[in-house]
Amino acid sequence: MKKLLKLLKKNWRENRVLFVLTVILIICLIMITVVGVKYFFGSSKDKYGDRLEKSKKVGFSDKRANELAKKIAEDEQIEKCNVKLMGNTVYIDIKYAPGISLDDAKAKAEATLGEISEKEASVYDISYTLYQDKVEPTEGNEGSPGFTIMGARNVKGTGLKWNNNTPIPVEEEE
Repeated sequence: MKKLLKLLKKNWRENRVLFVLTVILIICLIMITVVGVKYFFGSSKDKYGDRLEKSKKVGFSDKRANELAKKIAEDEQIEKCNVKLMGNTVYIDIKYAPGISLDDAKAKAEATLGEISEKEASVYDISYTLYQDKVEPTEGNEGSPGFTIMGARNVKGTGLKWNNNTPIPVEEEE
């Protein structure tokens, strides 16, 4: 027993700096592992974290999205409407029938803002995508150039802001 004690004392005197550094290294590795696990895996199961706490109180559900889509699609000039919720943004896609002008389509989209309550509008951003397929002119039909346009209204906004990404045809000079 005395030999073992002497051996331990001798090793401590010769290697105490190395021992202290090893203990510090182990403590640092444990702390880095704990911080990494909390950061990457966290306690929240929601992919948005706690950013949606305010919107959970309003409760824009899939049922409400379907009701809104049906209400918008009641217009005879609208072929199809799709409403979906992702995070704090309500995405509304509207496909118009041929023959409606771009300005009329914008006006109809802005009118649908009235279908969204003040409570919902104060929490959710609203993004519109309006489109119409191009229809080639025939004998009985004058055709339609078609369009695709996006508009958005953020929580603090009052109206829709439009971003036109419809290609403009270049006329050839003669």
